[in-house]
Amino acid sequence: MISFKNLADSIEYYQSKGYIRIEAPWLVPPCIDDITKPADKEHYMLKHNDKCLVASGEQSFLYLYLKENLPKGKFQTITPCFRDERYDLYHEKYFMKNELIITDVINNESLEKIIDDAYNFFNSKLSNIGSLSIDKTDIGYDINCTVFGYTKPVELGSYGIRECEFLKWIYGTGCAEPRLSKLQEYEYR
Repeated sequence: MISFKNLADSIEYYQSKGYIRIEAPWLVPPCIDDITKPADKEHYMLKHNDKCLVASGEQSFLYLYLKENLPKGKFQTITPCFRDERYDLYHEKYFMKNELIITDVINNESLEKIIDDAYNFFNSKLSNIGSLSIDKTDIGYDINCTVFGYTKPVELGSYGIRECEFLKWIYGTGCAEPRLSKLQEYEYR
């Protein structure tokens, strides 16, 4: 079950780290969806307006930048995420997520800072349940949690630097629900 408390806690935490909370659209045109969507995945297309349900707030931010409705800076937003993914204990077809973006200072130091901020947030929520790691991927970094007694880690968030024809940015997961709360359930077993 989605923990709106975890999402609210993440908003407060990231505000203390300088991320400005904004409301962002949940629908974007396919050209924005395509910027971050893997080529082999389908759009969650709405028929009445030919827009897509977002797979992440990252797409919402990009749409706002393209429309010149958001200045450069450090922002966070909560959106639903609709994904063409497998379904299992930690993967859903749709969920809620606090997405982080940095567009004003794009360098490795800023990337390390967003990862450290997220690591510390997750560690405050999961320190009694498992161990966290920061792992390099093909496109950036993941923060993973290995629950004590289990060998397969669970991804808590992804982080990296991307660019398209109109913007270069750092992206990151602030909090994904119900994934975080599902991990927290181990504390009570």
